[in-house]
Amino acid sequence: FSGEIADGCVWGRGAVDMKDMDAMTLAVVRDRLRSGRRPPRDIVLAFLADEEAGGTWGARHLVDNHPDLFEGVTEAIGEVGGFSFSVNEQLRLYLVETAEKGMHWMKLTVDGTAGHGSMIHKDNAITELSEAVARLGRHEFPVRVTKTTRHFLDELGDALGLELDPEDMETTINRLGGIAKLIGATLRNTANPTQLGAGYKVNVIPGQATAYVDGRFLPGHEEEFLADVDRLLGPRVRREDVHADKAVETTFDGALVEAMQTALVAEDPIARAVPYMLSGGTDAKSFDDLGIRCFGFAPLKLPPELDFAGMFHGVDERVPVDALQFGVRVLDRFLDAS
Repeated sequence: FSGEIADGCVWGRGAVDMKDMDAMTLAVVRDRLRSGRRPPRDIVLAFLADEEAGGTWGARHLVDNHPDLFEGVTEAIGEVGGFSFSVNEQLRLYLVETAEKGMHWMKLTVDGTAGHGSMIHKDNAITELSEAVARLGRHEFPVRVTKTTRHFLDELGDALGLELDPEDMETTINRLGGIAKLIGATLRNTANPTQLGAGYKVNVIPGQATAYVDGRFLPGHEEEFLADVDRLLGPRVRREDVHADKAVETTFDGALVEAMQTALVAEDPIARAVPYMLSGGTDAKSFDDLGIRCFGFAPLKLPPELDFAGMFHGVDERVPVDALQFGVRVLDRFLDAS
């Protein structure tokens, strides 16, 4: 938690997700305040505490109760975008988030008949729930290439000099190295079991078992996702949302996008900004309700060998110091270019 610097990196929980963007933003603002350099337009800074818990008391509360704080705001940048993917010595792609999957965090419940653990028991809530959770967790949802992902894959195909096969997306994704996990999850809906709970004593069959699932759906595919989930769970499983929120998507165009490209190329001559979809979620889901176009743009020039996707909620989370310094310079240029 301390943010220690060692081996050229800042190490600590949140170094990538997303204290790196906080640090870069504050560094830019501090320098501009000290030097008296005003940006060409007003800038609103919003630091929110509970995005990891769904944003209910942060972004959602502000949007619902204090929309005046964002009056006149048309565009926003935030986390998980603008990081680099090195194609070759002549080209580095910087992935800008223009879309993100929606979420259904679900609680699953099965009621059974309580009894003694030594007896033959055909109405075991744990057994019923475990079978349902296994079906859901092992299910491979069908590939659905959305507008944003198609744009990204076209850009990738051009960068690699390949004509990508839409019937074999797995081969394409496997070429992406450290960001394959991020991109692969944007080709289909997902449902990952994350918690199980039942019983209080080894020789007592409980009357109820519960599980929690992190479900994510692609833009335009929420109904299909829920129908698939219910079919896999079966009639005995009761499903309820713990937290649900929409998918969001915007286009990759306009003056703000041009400013991103301009700022990136000024610091990295082989940079090319491309759109991509985030498999997770951000506070953009709330700000979208105010008509604000939201982009993930926390620019980082990363070493090709770094498993960037593995840093999110991962072990040994870290970000290179020179990547942060690069991001500060890009964000500073971006403010003037926008």
